[in-house]
Amino acid sequence: MKRIVRVLEVLFLVAMIVLCVVVFMAGNGKVPYIFGYRILQVISNSMNPTIDDETCIVIKKVEQEDIVVGDIVTFVSEAPEIRGYLNTHRVHEITADEETGETLYITKGDAYELPDSYPVKYEQIAGRYVGELPLGELLFKGIRFLSDRNNYFVIIILPLFFCFASYAKDLMNALFKKEKDKTDDS
Repeated sequence: MKRIVRVLEVLFLVAMIVLCVVVFMAGNGKVPYIFGYRILQVISNSMNPTIDDETCIVIKKVEQEDIVVGDIVTFVSEAPEIRGYLNTHRVHEITADEETGETLYITKGDAYELPDSYPVKYEQIAGRYVGELPLGELLFKGIRFLSDRNNYFVIIILPLFFCFASYAKDLMNALFKKEKDKTDDS
């Protein structure tokens, strides 16, 4: 039974560290993939009525040959007003570059009548839309709250430190007890 409790404590500690890293990265705008999925927040109404702004969506990495017209994809935009940022639009047309033959995706926001001016290359695609995250708005309010370094430290790091210190103390006690038992047996 003690062994199971120890394993659960270690798993809890690892989960807390992973959670801290994910929250910290998300607070800095670097959302990691977890098992090939990524959670993002839509911050514009360009995909209305399909996806409302402030909605949290889940995207999944996708192979190039699996992208078809009608898919909603998230990509790194080349549009000057949001260059370098992620954008989520629907694949309106798939074409090829006349010079290189490279596949290009013409995207369009559902709220717009015209397609985007800048075609998207496969390398720019972060993933395909899978669905909305239930209670995702609450998640991102929490991430915004935790992205304040003071809140993050008090709510996440400090309790994690005490948890780790308690675990380290128990580990040291167990190690020294075993060594004391060995010396007493001699």
